[in-house]
Amino acid sequence: MLSENEIKIIEYLKTKPDRTASAEEISKALSIPISSIYSLVQLLKEKGYVRTEEKKVTKYELTEEGKLRLQNGMPEEKLIKILNGQSKKISELREVLGEELEIALGWARRKNLIKIDKDTVIPLVNDYHSPELDLLRDPSKIDNENSKQLISRKLITAKQETFLLLTLVQDIAEPTKTITYITPEILRSGEWKKIPIKEYNVEAEPPFYPLAKKHFFKEFLERLRDVMIELGFTEVNGNYVELEFYNFDLLFQAQDHPAREIHDSFMIEGKGEVKDEKLIERVKEMHKKGWKYEWDESVALRLVLRSQTTSVTSRVLSSNPKPPIRTFTIGKVFRPDSIDATHLIEFHQLDGLIIENGFTFRDLLGVLKEIFYQIGIKEIKFKPAYFPFTEPSVEVYGRIEGLGWIEMSGAGLLRPEILQAVGINSDAGAWGIGIDRLAMLLFGLKDIRLLYANSIEFLRTFTG
Repeated sequence: MLSENEIKIIEYLKTKPDRTASAEEISKALSIPISSIYSLVQLLKEKGYVRTEEKKVTKYELTEEGKLRLQNGMPEEKLIKILNGQSKKISELREVLGEELEIALGWARRKNLIKIDKDTVIPLVNDYHSPELDLLRDPSKIDNENSKQLISRKLITAKQETFLLLTLVQDIAEPTKTITYITPEILRSGEWKKIPIKEYNVEAEPPFYPLAKKHFFKEFLERLRDVMIELGFTEVNGNYVELEFYNFDLLFQAQDHPAREIHDSFMIEGKGEVKDEKLIERVKEMHKKGWKYEWDESVALRLVLRSQTTSVTSRVLSSNPKPPIRTFTIGKVFRPDSIDATHLIEFHQLDGLIIENGFTFRDLLGVLKEIFYQIGIKEIKFKPAYFPFTEPSVEVYGRIEGLGWIEMSGAGLLRPEILQAVGINSDAGAWGIGIDRLAMLLFGLKDIRLLYANSIEFLRTFTG
């Protein structure tokens, strides 16, 4: 029993003089997808109606160089036109042909169109038309023989294509009609009682259609963003290139701190500026009193790739915001390191800031606990810590199934020195979360580089 489309293919092959056609030709003529044609051909072959043959065909396509020569002409042909039957100095020809002169001379000599005597080019023909140009105009005339020179001159590329040819070997006198798709019309008319219905293989797997989806790490970043917004925070953003003033100095990090050395920060050539002179003076005084050294403004104005998203928090603080305020930022930071399964030179951080009258350390711990709870980490504990810009400070640990207690974040209340420098009289808390490491743990990945994987097969099968 033949299906409707199988009959269509047989009837089409009968119209061909040699009863032969390619699968692509049949697909186009019958408006049947090429993938379906291949399936139908296999069925017809098994039933003995057609014979198949694979035929390899070489196709030639013009390169960018070939397109340029087609438009502007071949160098040797242009050279002969310029000579116009008369000898000319090489220097004179160079003024006209420029960089093309060497190519023109090389091919003209190879084709015996010219000879060169010292610095003079002598034409051996009065006129010349390049046969290569004719082939470029009509690539269908290119064959294995004349293609060699065109390929050597990088005017064309050769590409092998394989075609499936079908030849009809068994005819059908009276096509047996079958019902392939049952429609309401067929059911209403009762036609299904008179015409055989094509058998269906209910065990056959449906065709695989890969659906597009977001990268799992991008989805994780968006999930974090949604959590912060749902908790009443407003997102803020900053630049990758930042002043040391905002990346370090405003955060009460001394100018001789190891993190500010070239092996721990990416330095950028040039200087920036801070227009708020009063802010500079207050920061200078903060360092002078707190660290007991002479603060250097020129160091603070140097440029770096930001090493922490807390630099965005610095910018928010320096804008003298009016409390209450809750902001967060998610973005990349950059630190020199050897790339391996647990280290990258660029990674993501989430930084948060709360400025509210009466905001306490206990309030801060409650906010942190809620953030981690929302992203699926139910058990949290805190450990006292030290950070230059917060006091008291704390490290946040979360319990992850199979891994135990893992460090998640650093946090604390902003030091009074910082709040005085930026002119804020309210209480404030801040924290930073290393997102890449957190994502690694939650997804059960052993290699941090997989967070940035671009392998389609890996992304398609990864479930997290």
